Amino acid sequence: MKILVVSDTHGSVKAWEDIEKLFDLKEFTSIFHLGDVLYHGPRNPLPDGYDPKSLVERLKNYRINYIRGNCDADVDLKVLSVQEMPKVTMEYFGDFSFLLVHGEIFEENDIRLFVRDTSAQFIIHGHTHVSKVDEIEGKYVINPGSTSLPKNGTPRSVMTIEISENKLLAKFYNLDTGEVYMDRKWTLSDSKLIVE
Repeated sequence: MKILVVSDTHGSVKAWEDIEKLFDLKEFTSIFHLGDVLYHGPRNPLPDGYDPKSLVERLKNYRINYIRGNCDADVDLKVLSVQEMPKVTMEYFGDFSFLLVHGEIFEENDIRLFVRDTSAQFIIHGHTHVSKVDEIEGKYVINPGSTSLPKNGTPRSVMTIEISENKLLAKFYNLDTGEVYMDRKWTLSDSKLIVE
């Protein structure tokens, strides 16, 4: 099973074109977009390749599971031809559980309470535009970074998740070089996650 997780395209068709150059998107079991799909937002500059209309046409070629971000509006659902864009969703892949959220619903100092209140093993979010993997109380908080407007010196990036039986491998790809710049591996043993 192979999953692609992207976030914070903010209307950049260039970001999506870079993803299409890097991967054969048909090879993924699922594709998740963690929000802030089309609009750049009032706090951000225009990203390179800002063209929301062209981005919509590209995205419509794929079956994408969207999470609603703070810059996503009802009109975005209409032009993307999606029925709903939940703010939070729980997903299960094999024996691994994931809570996916854009991230604006909690601030970094509240994340411990958020983690405590979920049974998910992994909390995956965008919003901050900073790729990371943090362990909090035995659960893992992951951000794939931003495809268009990275912050804090991180590269424009996406994340893949590969699951084989009781093993999970997360790889972070730099969209400018095409190279993996960070990865993490876990094994599930007796319902506990073990970092390899």
